[in-house]
Amino acid sequence: MGMRINSSAPAGATQGAAMASWQQKQQSFKDLFSSLQSGNMGSAQNALKSLTGGSGTVNSSSPLASIAQALQSGDLAGAQKAAQDFQAKRAGHHHHGSQTQASAAPAPVPTASGAGSLLNVTA
Repeated sequence: MGMRINSSAPAGATQGAAMASWQQKQQSFKDLFSSLQSGNMGSAQNALKSLTGGSGTVNSSSPLASIAQALQSGDLAGAQKAAQDFQAKRAGHHHHGSQTQASAAPAPVPTASGAGSLLNVTA
C-alpha cells in the first residue's frame, strides 16, 4: 500500500520558510536579551516587537509576559529581572551549557497553522 501526501507548497520551500522564521525568532531573542543586558530600553522594545509580529503585546500565559509588561511600562530594571528569571527557567530545562546550545542544530518548527512542516516516512 502506498501513502499519498498533498501539500500546497514543496516540502523544501515549507521547511525553508519554517527555518527562516525560526532563525528570525532566535535572532530577536538574542537582540532582546542583549539589549536588556546593556540597558538599552529602545532596542529591547524593538526586539520584543519583532518577536510579537510588531504588536509588542504578549499573551499573559507566555513566558515573555513579565518582560513585555515591564518594557511596556518603561521599567528597565523590572524587564532585566524578568529576563534573568526567564533565562534561569530555560536553563533548568536543558541539560547542557549555553555554548553547546548555541552551536546545536535547530529543531524542526511547526508552521503557524499547527500542521507540521516536516515529515519523515520510511517504507
